[in-house]
Amino acid sequence: MAEAAAHLTDHVFPRLPVRQWVLSVPKRLRYYLQRDKGALNAALRIFLRVVQQSLQTHCPGAAKCDPASLHLGAVAFIHRFGSSLNTHVHFHVCVVDGVFEALQTPSACNWR
Repeated sequence: MAEAAAHLTDHVFPRLPVRQWVLSVPKRLRYYLQRDKGALNAALRIFLRVVQQSLQTHCPGAAKCDPASLHLGAVAFIHRFGSSLNTHVHFHVCVVDGVFEALQTPSACNWR
């Protein structure tokens, strides 16, 4: 865990604030997410979309940009067990605090 955090800090995330978002799934849904990869992926995509929408709403310059050009910077970790090794599907997502705008140029896609 410490090595993964060091790698993310040194090589993945830009020198910007990063927040951790956690989604704990209700007990009745944990069984289905534990066994159905499609449902697990859908739940994670929905969670990331809600986080992105929240950041877009609260980012000062995002209102002037095309929402389709705004992107989230995040790394997600899917945890399948709780501290007592019980089945407990939940997500830990490290998110750069803000959104990135993709600028389309003829040669490449630039980030600012």
